[in-house]
Amino acid sequence: MTRKMTITLEESILSELDTVAENQGKKKSQIIREALTSYLNIASKDEKAEQWYKENKEAIDAYNKEVEEEGLILKDSRMF
Repeated sequence: MTRKMTITLEESILSELDTVAENQGKKKSQIIREALTSYLNIASKDEKAEQWYKENKEAIDAYNKEVEEEGLILKDSRMF
């Protein structure tokens, strides 16, 4: 979800933003979003998912190994 916001910046910053946007072929809003995300150290969804996987990899691997060796936990209760 996005929300609209109005900001006031110095002319020198806006000029630099124009130059960077032209050189990188990006919209000014995209450059500002990327800069703020980096400055505030906000992780993207993909980065959050990757971090979660790294933090839980050991448990996931252990569960997968158990399923490989012993099958699914409720396999005897399955109706299909």
